[in-house]
Amino acid sequence: MPRKITTILNVASKDLNSKGAFDGFIDIDSRLHVDPSLLEVCKIKEFKESKKTFDKYFSDVLALIKGSTKEGDVLWKEAHKRLQFKEIGNTALGYSKGGTVGNAIGPILAEKILTTVSQIVEAGIIDPVIFELVGMFQKGVGADRISDMTVNLLFDSFALYSSRVAKELQAPIKQFTIKKTDYELPFDPQTGKEIILVPKSLLNNLPIATDWEDIDRVCKYNDDLRIKVNKIIGNSWKSATRVSKRELKRLVLEEPDLLKDLIAQYKSKPRTNYDFQNDPLGELIWAELSEKAPERYPLNLNKFKPVTADNILEIVNQICEQFTTLIENNGWFEYLYDNTGKLKPERAPQLLFFGIAEVYCIANNLDLSRETNAGVGSLDFKLSKGFQAKVNVELKYSTNTSLLKGFQSQLPAYNKAEKTDTSIYLIIQTQRTHKNIDTLRKLADKSKQKGERVPEIIVIDGQKQQSASKRR
Repeated sequence: MPRKITTILNVASKDLNSKGAFDGFIDIDSRLHVDPSLLEVCKIKEFKESKKTFDKYFSDVLALIKGSTKEGDVLWKEAHKRLQFKEIGNTALGYSKGGTVGNAIGPILAEKILTTVSQIVEAGIIDPVIFELVGMFQKGVGADRISDMTVNLLFDSFALYSSRVAKELQAPIKQFTIKKTDYELPFDPQTGKEIILVPKSLLNNLPIATDWEDIDRVCKYNDDLRIKVNKIIGNSWKSATRVSKRELKRLVLEEPDLLKDLIAQYKSKPRTNYDFQNDPLGELIWAELSEKAPERYPLNLNKFKPVTADNILEIVNQICEQFTTLIENNGWFEYLYDNTGKLKPERAPQLLFFGIAEVYCIANNLDLSRETNAGVGSLDFKLSKGFQAKVNVELKYSTNTSLLKGFQSQLPAYNKAEKTDTSIYLIIQTQRTHKNIDTLRKLADKSKQKGERVPEIIVIDGQKQQSASKRR
């Protein structure tokens, strides 16, 4: 199984939780990020002054930009330097595909951010909160980079917090010199690298966005502007996440009052962190379920030993059938939906499948690699034993707009890259209509009639059923 921080540090989950620290996975990136807007409500002592530190840093950057008379002068270069941030690893956060190292902001991206912010300053807006919102209209900047920028800027607070918690829990620590400062930090015995603990109270799951609920009131002074905004953005700032960053940037620079409104609404919104209890993304529950699966729902694959290229597809089919049973008959469909009944992101069932597939593979001495990348994009899963025996598995909701594309082009490309023609298309049906699935099956039948090898299609009924507490 992927290694949680509690496993690596050999401490109890409840003890780490009592310190307010996130028990993430070192081997798998989380989709949670540090939200700088939560700094002002964080009550952990190491972060008492963190909001002031954050604002002061970017206020100084804004002062440099305002004082600069042309691109490339001394003040411009200093501002450019201060907008560059190196990678911070082993926080169990981020969006990277090849590990849990964070996303740096290098010279090129820093220059683009600097240019955008300088235009905002020219429009008369000088507020450090701009750097919390810049991801809305600067290409290449998202919640992940804002998060990594925040951790980098406030590294001393994160390091001191990590050190204190580790010592209080009697976790192994050793000295590291980072940013020319010595810290006693918890570490991973396997790699020797430091582990940076992150307070749960600073974590969020959503990209930075705020509702613009009363656009008529905001723009009543200018009907033409209201029409323009409705056409490009819609009737809320949340809708702006579906607009190209270039268009949004052009609009807010042309009409600074819109950016002022966005900033005002952003500042007035209640600050709430990720709901760890309900886990709406499914980022945590999969591991708990997976750990208990072999005991509660055993799957004996010993009859297939030794694993070969001839029987691995049947083994993977057995795992897929077990997953199907868990979803359809054992109530796991509930974990596809959040506490409001909304379907969780597709990553949630992917993690569920990954978790149970791995525990069954471990029990049966199978190798499992996830989200491999062979130059053609990200594959959901590759289950393998040696070089010759491998099966690709792609999992999608039936409502995924790329469902047909996944079958026609993605999986064949993955198969070619992985040098295998054996694959399974695992589809979770989440609506009563099965038009997409019927179309998919017709495509598969046509390919088979031509003598082509096609992915095996497995459909799982993931629609809402009667809750587990009410089922007989």
